[in-house]
Amino acid sequence: MKFTVTEAGYQLTRNRGRSIIMLCVSLLLCGCIAFYLGSITTSERALRNINESNPAVVNICNPTGDSMENLVINTIHTDLLQAGWEMKDVRLTSQAAGAFSKEAREQDPKGFSGGDTKILGINCVEAMGTPDQRYIIYMDGYDGSCFSGSEPLCIISEDYAGENNISPGDELSMPMYLCKYRSDRRPVYYPIFDSDTWGGDEFETPPDRTLKVVGTFSHKLGAYHQADVYLPVQWLRDTMDSQDLPFNDFRYSRLGKFSYNTFQCSPVDSMKLNEMKLKFLDMGFGIPFYMPISGQSDFVDFSAGRSIWMDDEDFIKTAEKLAGTVRMYKAFMAPFFLVVVLLVTLAVLLVLRGARRDMALALSIGREKRDIAFVHLLSSLSAQGLGCLIALPGVLLLAGVDILTALIICGAFLLCAVIGDIMGLWGLLRFDALELLTKTD
Repeated sequence: MKFTVTEAGYQLTRNRGRSIIMLCVSLLLCGCIAFYLGSITTSERALRNINESNPAVVNICNPTGDSMENLVINTIHTDLLQAGWEMKDVRLTSQAAGAFSKEAREQDPKGFSGGDTKILGINCVEAMGTPDQRYIIYMDGYDGSCFSGSEPLCIISEDYAGENNISPGDELSMPMYLCKYRSDRRPVYYPIFDSDTWGGDEFETPPDRTLKVVGTFSHKLGAYHQADVYLPVQWLRDTMDSQDLPFNDFRYSRLGKFSYNTFQCSPVDSMKLNEMKLKFLDMGFGIPFYMPISGQSDFVDFSAGRSIWMDDEDFIKTAEKLAGTVRMYKAFMAPFFLVVVLLVTLAVLLVLRGARRDMALALSIGREKRDIAFVHLLSSLSAQGLGCLIALPGVLLLAGVDILTALIICGAFLLCAVIGDIMGLWGLLRFDALELLTKTD
């Protein structure tokens, strides 16, 4: 065995031209395999990460599916949706209004028309609608995470702060009115009372609600959902839910005390869209574009948020394209590796063709064909293995794969190389030694 290894090394170093050709062929074929398997790995990684780069988006809309804004969304529906399926990037808003000035405070609570302060409860900065957060300036110790809590904090616009002489760190106090929408989409405001200030069936001016101003924002913010004051929606919800009032009026009783106006989120796992949609139906959510049919009531509540609008077209198209690419690569994997084996076989036949005279001489002095084949197999694999080692850094850098995948690529090539070398040597050793030596002479 030691002699065989020595002879293989001799073949490798003596015939440098052959060894260099085998090494270059190995580099080329190893790079082809790296490109092929790397493309599969990249497509599979993109398919796994598609939920981060291009997720499906779940919106609550009205029954006809023509609006996802200014709705009356029961908190039971939002809580049920988040509990029934694992969601991320949840964005909630709820509209309210304030009466800061003396004139606004004197408005009849029963006919309150919006006051002088537009308020929006949000659970995150993104719920404002693609804002440029560079134009929000917080006090020290505060940031956008304040909207995810339930403390009475707020940020106000620079214009509103200037008009009312308010600075960060000050308290903002005024009566507040929650906004809901009638079935015809007209807004209705009703006072936010406390149990001990409730005036019975008569409407009275609600008590002041006090918020701490922790930041300001410029008009350049560019928020889709604009307001003078942004505050944590959970504080607004807790304030309403804590009231123990005999709400007999339409504005208080419709879909509970508190409601959201918009709801948007993305599933953590968008690859189970069909299962998720069936789950939504089981939860009682409707399908958009519902229209009353003959024999039913013609009444449609155009502001009721009880239907689901799935913005998943881009996700589905991208996922189908990536999945199709992976399937195509895998379908042609066997033919591809067969071509690699045939190319290795062809290289062995061409490169070692000049070594047939040495093989014939070895046979003539009594060497076994299998010993001769093993020597040349070992020398060829040594050159091919060296080619793999040289190609390994390039595979890691250019193919964009990890070390494990790179080792699998090298292993796949060496397996093809073993098969190709054996086939090539089998073809080369099919000769009569005496006839070959005679022809050579």
